Amino acid sequence: MPSDTSKIDQIIQYSLLVAGDKDNSYDRQLGPIHLIKYVYLADLSYASSNNGNSYTGINWQFYKFGPWSQTVNSRIEPALLAIHANKSQYPSDYGDKDDWFRWELQNDSLLNEKQRALPPVITRNLKQYIRTFGKDTPSLLDYVYKTKPMLSAAPNECLDLSLVIEDKPLKSEDQQSLRMDSLSNKKKKEFSQKMADLRKQHQQRKSTKPKLINPVKNPRYDKVYEQGVAWLESLSGDKFSAGEFTAEFSGEVWKSSTRKGNDVS
Repeated sequence: MPSDTSKIDQIIQYSLLVAGDKDNSYDRQLGPIHLIKYVYLADLSYASSNNGNSYTGINWQFYKFGPWSQTVNSRIEPALLAIHANKSQYPSDYGDKDDWFRWELQNDSLLNEKQRALPPVITRNLKQYIRTFGKDTPSLLDYVYKTKPMLSAAPNECLDLSLVIEDKPLKSEDQQSLRMDSLSNKKKKEFSQKMADLRKQHQQRKSTKPKLINPVKNPRYDKVYEQGVAWLESLSGDKFSAGEFTAEFSGEVWKSSTRKGNDVS
């Protein structure tokens, strides 16, 4: 579906207003890179409970180190000027890069207005994201890079938001409650007694657990020690020679199952 600029503007404005709730003026400032990623996270939140459909209609793309949309980028300035946000300009730390721009606005009544206009699943999650990451660029980029659509795409490919659709399994406490309700009163009483016995045994084991002691109170860092360390290091083989090296990876690495795992770090 085509993108909806009014919805994009709402999320951009809401994101900046949520950041405006922070106590420190420095923390209230967001740049284009932050706002683009927060619009992506808003779409991701919406898609998770709406059959993979994005809220804004944006066709997100894997670009460089994260999700990107030129449409969102082009809407930042008009969206924020419309609510009279303050714009600051700073020289880039890199000589060959353009200056940085940061936006800031505090307005509680406008924040409430924008919150009412957006779906609760977006406002609830986005508020948590902004409170967690704020303008911390490295942490924010690290988080969005590890989202499922990013880990399933290669550079320049479009992102599939349907990958975050919730299965909504029963919570463990709900499953336990259902199992308990199916038991007779006698079985429930026996279960409660067994749990009490297990807790008592656990406490007893904790109280009698042996303490570990350091077998060597005063280690000797002498010639023998140095020779031993040198021998252990020799087992690793020849040392790498100093210099610059180039590593090449197959393009298939982007579709590797390793990138889709929960232990990606």
